Amino acid sequence: MALGDDLIHNCVYWSAQTPEGGYDFTSFFDDIRPTVRQYDLACINQETILVKDRELIESYPVFGSPIEVADALADTGFNVVTFASNHCFDKKETGITDTLSYFHETYPEITTLGIHDTEADAEAISIVEKNGIRIAMLNFTYGLNNSMPEKRWMIDMLSSQETVCGRIEQAKQAADFVIVFPHWGTEDTFSPDNDQLTWAQAMADAGADLIIGGHTHTLQPVELLTASDGRDVPVYYSLGNFLSHQKEKMNLLGGMASVTIVKDADGTHVSEYDLKPTINVILRNENTGWYTYRPMLLDSYGTELAAQNRFSECTVDAMWALYEDITG
Repeated sequence: MALGDDLIHNCVYWSAQTPEGGYDFTSFFDDIRPTVRQYDLACINQETILVKDRELIESYPVFGSPIEVADALADTGFNVVTFASNHCFDKKETGITDTLSYFHETYPEITTLGIHDTEADAEAISIVEKNGIRIAMLNFTYGLNNSMPEKRWMIDMLSSQETVCGRIEQAKQAADFVIVFPHWGTEDTFSPDNDQLTWAQAMADAGADLIIGGHTHTLQPVELLTASDGRDVPVYYSLGNFLSHQKEKMNLLGGMASVTIVKDADGTHVSEYDLKPTINVILRNENTGWYTYRPMLLDSYGTELAAQNRFSECTVDAMWALYEDITG
């Protein structure tokens, strides 16, 4: 399974402050935690880079999120975190090294993708084995909001098709199944743009078996592509936001990719795939003035909770109607 962007705006981290001066984001994942823990592979896109130095914590447009975000992701049950985004170099090398050192030292069981602290790590293909299936995973971003790092290998970029497809081909040779997580597309749109369509077909032809995208902050549909060798390749063009403080209805709706991978006489392939809508519910705490964030599956969102939502236009019917408009 995979969820959309974990986008830590200042209202989110202010609302996570503890009396001791730290941060605790774990309660924001309470509603989704039981679902996440049901899956063998649970992925989320960490849109904002993490930092240890409190002085570097910052919000839009140059993000630096408290390192405690990692604790919440681990506690929830995510075992794959993608980091290649336009914000991953917002805090230069410090953000990347802070993020990776914390994950590697504290949660070595979690696979981090898209950013690297050594050239050797950048050259390696991340492979996990689940139920006898070797799954390779790659994560690329279309660009950065900041300048490129001097050490270009620190971030996996959607550079040339030759380079990206070469990496996919390398992954295909090393594993049974290849998942690609591209950070791409046009923000605040509900349909893939021409670049997404072109890249998706190229990735499928190169050997990607599943493509799960993000970046647009809006949900986009899932499509089944036919690769040049005849394989069926599901493409989730964008899962939108999972957690953020973006206030528009279109940014509060997201998606969860639910995929079953099997290995049988026909090879390793997707046997089932689904797109389940999510909603980022934001409740105002009138006592503190801050917020409670409750991102959840839209199936769990009822009229009672909708009546408490900070954004009254997010009725149950309105959110389902938006989802159906996007997915057809």
